[in-house]
Amino acid sequence: MKRLVNSLLPIFVFALAFCLVPLRLYDGLSLMPGDIGDARLNNYFLENIFQFFSGQAPSLWHLTFFYPFPWVLGFSDNLFGSAPVYLVARAAGAASDTAFQIWFLVGYGVNFTAAYYALRRLGGSALAASLGAVIFAFALPTSAHASHAQLHYRFGIPLALVFFAEFLHQKSPRKLMAACAWLVWQFYAGIYMGFFALVFMALMLLSQIYSSLSPPLISGFRTQFSAPAKYLRSLPRRDRIAVLVCLIVLLAVLVLLFIPYLKVKAVYGTTRPWWEISSMLPRPQSYFLSDGSWIWSSPTNAIFAALPMRHEHQMFVGLVPLLLAVAGFVAGLRSGMPYVVKLMVSAMGLMILITLNIGGASLWILFHGLPLASAIRAMTRFDQMLLFPVGVLAMIALDALRRRISAGPALAVSGAVFAACIAEMALHGSNSSQKAEWRSRIAVAEASVPNDLPKDAILFMAQRNGPIYADEVDAMWVALRRGIPTMNGYSGSMPPGASWQFGADCSELVRRIRSYQSLQPAPDREEQYRALVNRVVLVGFDSCDQTQLAERPPISIAERPYSAEEVAHLSYAIARMNPTTAEAVVTIKNTADFPFAVWSDIGRPLRMSWRYLDGLGQPMSGWENRKDLSQDIPANGEIQVVLPLQIPTGAAMLEVTMVQELTFWLHDQGIPTVSAPLP
Repeated sequence: MKRLVNSLLPIFVFALAFCLVPLRLYDGLSLMPGDIGDARLNNYFLENIFQFFSGQAPSLWHLTFFYPFPWVLGFSDNLFGSAPVYLVARAAGAASDTAFQIWFLVGYGVNFTAAYYALRRLGGSALAASLGAVIFAFALPTSAHASHAQLHYRFGIPLALVFFAEFLHQKSPRKLMAACAWLVWQFYAGIYMGFFALVFMALMLLSQIYSSLSPPLISGFRTQFSAPAKYLRSLPRRDRIAVLVCLIVLLAVLVLLFIPYLKVKAVYGTTRPWWEISSMLPRPQSYFLSDGSWIWSSPTNAIFAALPMRHEHQMFVGLVPLLLAVAGFVAGLRSGMPYVVKLMVSAMGLMILITLNIGGASLWILFHGLPLASAIRAMTRFDQMLLFPVGVLAMIALDALRRRISAGPALAVSGAVFAACIAEMALHGSNSSQKAEWRSRIAVAEASVPNDLPKDAILFMAQRNGPIYADEVDAMWVALRRGIPTMNGYSGSMPPGASWQFGADCSELVRRIRSYQSLQPAPDREEQYRALVNRVVLVGFDSCDQTQLAERPPISIAERPYSAEEVAHLSYAIARMNPTTAEAVVTIKNTADFPFAVWSDIGRPLRMSWRYLDGLGQPMSGWENRKDLSQDIPANGEIQVVLPLQIPTGAAMLEVTMVQELTFWLHDQGIPTVSAPLP
């Protein structure tokens, strides 16, 4: 009977949490998890995998957006490790968006099952392991990060951490191979979660090395550490060969996964600057922020006001899991927690310590330049991984409590703990969108594309009414369904020369082709340029004369920043505004006897920037808007730049300036801004 209860208990707990959290949040299959940007992008990645295996997509690696730039899969996650769930749903006849919903919902079950199994390996009772697994699968950060579906499948984390901790404690080669295998699978399921698991395992190893060399801070923490080479030599020959073969195979599988990312690094040289990473390192208050919670949300609280990228700092695990974790830590200190748990707890403390940003200073600056770490932007997302050690401590707390009181009261207290924990999770919202909106956006975009496209056509759609990222994803889906490439694109990065906001300015076509040619030069660049232009089908670029684009414009690359004296030769004026297309045309004049280059190979290009003023002439925003130049500013000549406008309510004037990125604003160098009334 007890065995039956233990078998049914986790199923009941999961079903209860599943109904009250994701099924409630997404109204069954009525609402989509996430917004019309990132969620549809992840759906696109999964659909490309399905189309590849069904013979409709040409490549798993060279996706057909941002065409003709190569290796664009390496701009974002790939979802290979979790794709089988989506493939089964699609093969069973589900539409792409419905298959995405099924894939997302199944992820809760996979995460819960993996965590429950790992917690049982740590010695937790069925009841306490169910509590820890609920925290890992359903706690507040999982709902807060629902828009980032690439973080959702985290099943490899508890399995990799537990097997690795057991290996460090027992020195069993089987445990090492199991830990590495789950780590590799986690990388395939999601790069972010794989990276965080790898860092956590490294910190566990560091904790063991320290405990073997120093007096233990906690009683019973000391252990022996063996160097890798010494450990391998100590194994029987058969085990040594098995470990080496397994590690070599897993390393090869991991390298295969990272091919597009290595290619992106080689071709584009992309890295995340420290200022970008620093903005998404946890602050102390990040661990208490939960804007989506109906209980803990505090949008006007001053302690959270200074958080940059606030939506990325939703790291509060919930009051009940937090109190349980503290209680579990105290109980473990008093009664002695298993050594493998101590490793995880110490690694969790180190992880929090090295990533904490206090007053702009963080120890992570010592690590962010390492391979792979330099590509990880949103470090706050490791809260998804910390849910497992929090679940471990909660498990210890519940089992310790049940041992201290009799069976009847223990059952009542356990029920109250579960009720409070799941209720707190259920009282949290999540970013969602209407399935009807997903479908209608694609239908509207597809209706604007001619039916009789040439076989070698390249689609390029103007940005419409926004949001910009949604317009780009619309075009990606239209092209994927038509089986043609597109110059549009949205991902974690953009190819060089591509403008984020271009509206209906067809000069963006020129920029992207010329930028591609700078990376992939051809023997006859003029011929290559004309061949690509002639293949492009422009949609929504009403004022473009495609025949004029056939002439390859002069574009050069600056190898140094321009000085204040040099940019003093520039001036600009707002030539006209088109209320129909919501565009402003700006003329830039150059009185110098040398041209100004379009691009910069040191990341300091000249760009247009603009903001809106209200009726009193007061700025309504900062200078966030940017527009790249479409061609060189010729010596003693001029060019025109088209600015796409998204005019906010109450705006009366448009103000324009220029910036040399990471160097200076031209209006700070004596070149005045220019303004004009909005239509």
